[in-house]
Amino acid sequence: AVVSTQSTGIKQTNLRGDMSCFPPAFESTTEDFNELAKAINNLIRYKLPNTSRESRKLLVQDINRRLDAAQCILNDMDGKVDRAAVSLRPKMSYRLRECQAELAELKISFVAEEDSYKCGMNSSGTIPDDKRRQVLLNQGAVERSRAALTRTEQIAVETETLGNEITGELGNQREKITRTRDLLEQTDSTLEKSRRTLLNMGRRAITNKIALVVIIVLELRRGGDR
Repeated sequence: AVVSTQSTGIKQTNLRGDMSCFPPAFESTTEDFNELAKAINNLIRYKLPNTSRESRKLLVQDINRRLDAAQCILNDMDGKVDRAAVSLRPKMSYRLRECQAELAELKISFVAEEDSYKCGMNSSGTIPDDKRRQVLLNQGAVERSRAALTRTEQIAVETETLGNEITGELGNQREKITRTRDLLEQTDSTLEKSRRTLLNMGRRAITNKIALVVIIVLELRRGGDR
């Protein structure tokens, strides 16, 4: 007999939201993950608990292969995020984290179902008390892990939001510094022009004084000659 866990209520990430802002390749990969995750979830929640002992081993292997394939899709999505335009990365990263959280929940539920099955039943078809306690402990661990995943995702979103705000503020400060530098360069240029103008005016003033002295001397000589 097979011991089935309670419905885990695995959240199906809303991956078919507004995808228009994503590149077509990323959108297609996300939809592939969505379909595969839905199939895995159905196998774990509905088929695996009701599978005979003879067929269970093959089904477990199939689920493991599908989980590996889902991880490969996430790795591909991660690469697409790294190559995406800077303006698209925040939303793509958030969508990738949603998929990663969903896959983590699927893995947790799979492990919980396997643990429950391995606890086994006695010959009367009932679960021994110690096994029942073990099942409950496993289910509690699943719930705690799910809550931890949710908190981690929230922290990641908050961290990314803060990072974007800091990046925007640094960009504004850089623009201000650039404008200030340009203004200083313009001021330096204006001061240099003013300095050259004052030097030229000083030279002209000296030249005019010398010319005036020469004229006065010449006039004095002419007056003496008379």
